[in-house]
Amino acid sequence: MNWTHHPSVIDRLAAAYVAGTLRGPARRRFEAALQRHPALVDAVNDWTARLGPLHTTLPPQATSAGLWPRIARSAGLAPAPVAAPTTWWRRWLDPVPVAALAMGLVVGSVVPVVWQARLEAQREMALPDSYVGVLATAKGEPGLIVSSLRRGKVVDLKQLTPVEVPQGKTLYLWRIDKAGAITAVAPLPSGKFTRVTLDEPAEKVFFPAVELAVSLETAGATPAIPTQPFVYRGLCGKLWR
Repeated sequence: MNWTHHPSVIDRLAAAYVAGTLRGPARRRFEAALQRHPALVDAVNDWTARLGPLHTTLPPQATSAGLWPRIARSAGLAPAPVAAPTTWWRRWLDPVPVAALAMGLVVGSVVPVVWQARLEAQREMALPDSYVGVLATAKGEPGLIVSSLRRGKVVDLKQLTPVEVPQGKTLYLWRIDKAGAITAVAPLPSGKFTRVTLDEPAEKVFFPAVELAVSLETAGATPAIPTQPFVYRGLCGKLWR
């Protein structure tokens, strides 16, 4: 069967890819398919938004003495039993050792897989240069995706987890640079799919950003600094080489 036409298979493989448990030839085959199928890229982005907040919300854990030897075995640096072959795409989803899963979650949450996937897809499909922010809620849930063409003035927003906006308040977007300085960007409309027009090109607005954040501010105001805690916050990256 052509697995790229089956959403349930795509979703399971994308989850394994982002978690880091899709390994070896299976991972390389999936990455090759990413370059030809936008649906796979969207699935990887979705799972990155789901799993990424784990890196900031879970406390660090001390490793056991036997963890690294188990990681070495699962990485092929020591002999490991070989499972009997099944349908090729099902082999991608076979259970893996706990150590490999733990290592995969660390790698999957620290390494920005979404940027790598988008860059690979861009080489094949000539995707436009863009800035993209993947923001989580204060509870660590996937919250908001912010994207804008590099030289454009329109910002597209996809709200994954809505927040309540009281009457008289509005969502307000902020840029955070590498020094931690916070700069106002623009008020945002509330809704699942919305867009806002910038006063300046995205290249100028988002180039200094390493993070984006959103707070609730008084409607019609132009605050110099956030007056309320952030309801969304996350990394901002550029999608070009």
